[in-house]
Amino acid sequence: MFTGQPMPQGANAHNVSSKELAYISDCLKNEELIAKLAAEGAANSSSPQLKQKLAQIARDRLSGAERLLHTLQQQTRTMH
Repeated sequence: MFTGQPMPQGANAHNVSSKELAYISDCLKNEELIAKLAAEGAANSSSPQLKQKLAQIARDRLSGAERLLHTLQQQTRTMH
């Protein structure tokens, strides 16, 4: 969406292209996979420190993905 040039007057800065949505979708899937792998590692770890760190990574990844989804949902509502 960023072209390096100013947006024309009256253009909607909230429009997201299908290519951008596909990229965001891929990113969210990757974040979910990382969170699942970290949670699995935490469940299988015998080290309390590693278990704690992996659990924190899983929470952080899911939290970031949830924030992005929430923001996208808000933007979608304002566009309609």
